Amino acid sequence: MNKLLLAIPAALLLAAPAVSKDKMELTEKQQTQLDKKLAGRTAGEAKSCISMNDQREMTVISDDILIFGSSRNANTIYVNKPYGGCRNADRSTLSYSRPTSSLCQGEIIQLIDSASRMTMGSCAFGEFVPYTKNTD
Repeated sequence: MNKLLLAIPAALLLAAPAVSKDKMELTEKQQTQLDKKLAGRTAGEAKSCISMNDQREMTVISDDILIFGSSRNANTIYVNKPYGGCRNADRSTLSYSRPTSSLCQGEIIQLIDSASRMTMGSCAFGEFVPYTKNTD
């Protein structure tokens, strides 16, 4: 019986889809939305945390791309790619707590079903890549 209990988690790990670093395919609508958000912006060096002001507005582009920004600093937005993706992020309410005023990579996002209000999963924030408007 003990061997069976140990075998079940191992089998589940083997059956889980592999996490790939390959670029995830976006739908045409998602790609258009991303292109519109990034138009006229240049990527900067990734940050491990962003301030409270930069997390006021979050846009879910896909399960793999979240965008943070603020109307107070409309020049810079931050693209976050959760580690391993965040399955069903575009169909869930995302909830996260901030132990400090910053939001940092590795912090956990809870995915809440909009209808039942039940937690349906979780994922973790990746690095925050700033995209700043070009000033020509």
